[in-house]
Amino acid sequence: MSKLDLDIPTIIKLVIWSMLVGALLYWLEWSTGDIFGWIANKIAGIWNWLAGTGIKYMLLGATIVVPVFIISRIRKR
Repeated sequence: MSKLDLDIPTIIKLVIWSMLVGALLYWLEWSTGDIFGWIANKIAGIWNWLAGTGIKYMLLGATIVVPVFIISRIRKR
């Protein structure tokens, strides 16, 4: 058998869940483009934060964390 073993009950469950989710999306007046656009905007926002201030704060934190880490490793020897 293959890893994707679809039997009749599984197919029926998939059809029912697809219909329920489709009805919910229709009721909320959302499209797949709205959902994928929202996800893309969130990823873009995280990327902009990292490219802007996120990297600066990460480097600032590294100036404290890395020396403390090195000193603690030297003290263990």
